[in-house]
Amino acid sequence: MSPMSDTGKCRRYDSRVTHDSAIAPSLADERRDIARSRILRAAQKVLAGRGLAATVDDVAEAAGVNRRTVFRHFATRDGLFAAAIKEGVRTYALQVPPPPEGDDLRVWLLDLLLVVHRLNARNGRIYWELAALQPDDLPAELAAAAAERRESRKAAAAAVTSRLWQARGGQEAPPAWLADTVAVHLSGFTTQSLTGDFGRTPDEVARVSAQVIEAALAAALAERR
Repeated sequence: MSPMSDTGKCRRYDSRVTHDSAIAPSLADERRDIARSRILRAAQKVLAGRGLAATVDDVAEAAGVNRRTVFRHFATRDGLFAAAIKEGVRTYALQVPPPPEGDDLRVWLLDLLLVVHRLNARNGRIYWELAALQPDDLPAELAAAAAERRESRKAAAAAVTSRLWQARGGQEAPPAWLADTVAVHLSGFTTQSLTGDFGRTPDEVARVSAQVIEAALAAALAERR
C-alpha cells in the first residue's frame, strides 16, 4: 500500500471525526432541551395541582426523572418554579387568538374567552396563589415571575378592552370600569368561582363572561353618548 493511499485514508477519517464532533454538541443540546422541557411541563402540572406546596420530588416523579436530573437543569426549587411560571405566561399569550381586522368582534370575543377559561382551569392553583400573595411573601425569583404574570394580565385586559371599544366606535379612552370588567372576566378567579362553586364548565364560564362583557360594553358606550 502506498504512503499516498494511507494519507488519503487518514484525511477521510479526520474529516469524518471532525464532522461527527460538530454534530455531537447539537445532539447533546437537543437532548438537554428535551429534558428541560419535560421537567418544565411536569413542574407546571404539579404547580397546578399543589401550588407552592409542591416539591422538587413531586416534579421529578411527574417527569419520570430523579432529583439529580432536575438540579442539573435548574439550580434551585425557586428557579425551577419561576421558569415554569414564566413559560406558562409565554405559552398562554401564544394560544390567545388575535383580533380580526373587522369591527364585528362577537365571535372573536367568545373564542378568546373559551381559550382563556380553558387555560385558567388547566393552570390551576399556582395562579390563584400568585394573585393572592404579596411580593414580600414570595422568594425573589417567584416574586419576579408573579410580577411578570401580573403585568401580562394587565396588558391583555387593556388590549382587549381597547380593541372592543374602538370596534364599537367608542371615543377617547374606554372607562376604567369597563377595563376592570374585562379583567375580571379574563381572570382565573372567575373560572374557579363558577367551576368550583357552581359546577360550570370552563366553556360555560366563557359564554357567561362574553355576555357580561357585551352588556358592559353597551352600557359604557351609552354612557358616553
